[in-house]
Amino acid sequence: MKPPSTAFDEVTRLTDDEILALVATQSHRFQRQIRLRDWRELIAGGVVAVMIAPALLRGSALTRVGALIILAGIGLVAFKLFAARRLTTPGVDPALPIANALHVELDRVDAQISLLSGVAWWYVAPLLGGSVLLAAGARGLAGWPYTIGYTVFAALLGWGIIVLNHRAVQRTLQPKRKEILALLAQIES
Repeated sequence: MKPPSTAFDEVTRLTDDEILALVATQSHRFQRQIRLRDWRELIAGGVVAVMIAPALLRGSALTRVGALIILAGIGLVAFKLFAARRLTTPGVDPALPIANALHVELDRVDAQISLLSGVAWWYVAPLLGGSVLLAAGARGLAGWPYTIGYTVFAALLGWGIIVLNHRAVQRTLQPKRKEILALLAQIES
């Protein structure tokens, strides 16, 4: 009895034209998901910036430092999202040889893997760290129980964000990367 074929086996039996069509379709879908995610993040950052900006002008020194860190973190998030998209050329050009189109798509996936793998440093640390400082400054010394509780909540939230991003890398981006590498191996052999 012949073992059931996997999607991986089916992908490796495609013609060059089918591979290019598959890459173009998946690339368009992938880029659309990335754009939508980036816009959601940027809109949320804008709303938070408007809400946090007044704390930068009034409040204790700790509150102002926290607000400044949050606003800088929002700027860093916007920069990282745009930088990850600018690393690669837009769209798969049908005029490109198939191997070049696959390398472009591989670069895109690698950029997203790098982005999501480092989320603790460019996303979680400045935004949640700044929010802890802002909460501590707003409550003062008398509000230390609240500040400790908020710090625990922020740490758990940050841990959840990191875990979800690493899960997205493992479940979505790494398999996509392996598929592209398998297609490249088929083309180059």
